Amino acid sequence: MGATLAGAVPASLLTTVDAFWSVEARGGKGRVLPDGCLDFLFDLRHARAFVVGPMTRAEVVPLSAGARLFGVRFRPGAGALFLDARADELEDRDVPLTDLAKAGTAQLMDEVFDAGGDAQRIAAVERFLTRASARERAEDSRLRRAVSTLCRSHGSASVRDVAMAVRLSDRQLERLFLERVGLRPKLFARVMRLQRAVALASRKVAGSQAELALQAGYADESHLIRDFRALTGLSPRALASERRVGSVQDAPAEDGQIAPGHP
Repeated sequence: MGATLAGAVPASLLTTVDAFWSVEARGGKGRVLPDGCLDFLFDLRHARAFVVGPMTRAEVVPLSAGARLFGVRFRPGAGALFLDARADELEDRDVPLTDLAKAGTAQLMDEVFDAGGDAQRIAAVERFLTRASARERAEDSRLRRAVSTLCRSHGSASVRDVAMAVRLSDRQLERLFLERVGLRPKLFARVMRLQRAVALASRKVAGSQAELALQAGYADESHLIRDFRALTGLSPRALASERRVGSVQDAPAEDGQIAPGHP
């Protein structure tokens, strides 16, 4: 099982959408890693659509042969702009799209399911997301800057320093992250560091686990191993071995996000 990029993100959505992805499954399972994002997931085979919330840990997902999926991965904090719910209410959950984003979602689903290909599906999503009525919340520039800082630093920036930079208290920043991202800032930073480590490991730029820990920003090798086990369920070596045989969803993306958060 593997996800591929379904097409380029239109210029109008670059601050909102991280990637469009698709899956045509031949059967099997995939370990999906947390990435700090929300997704809209369209099951093309059964004409169903879901909001997939932020993940606090990896999930092994079975897919039957013939499953066809199309997904919209939002940038961290952006998906909640279109939902009638707090992002932390969706933590580790899948919820029907129509339960959370009622304005125009029926038309969006019809257009996605009736589309002749991914290009038409992307165009349908663009029409929906750029419609003023689709938004349930206004964008918050403080959150955008805080998320950007933690992403660019791969989780190494101090949460307190980030809060001070955007003129919020630690508690205010945490409340904003829970509402919009769905994770506390410290957990989000851990997820960004994990993503960095997995990306470095996949490019084989580090030899030993100790070198990987140093390059990815962990205190030491034991810190690396503890975080990998907590967030992925595997040691770094076991995860790398699993990815080599192709059982983990793996698609390129931008700004340090290495794989769609949900298959």
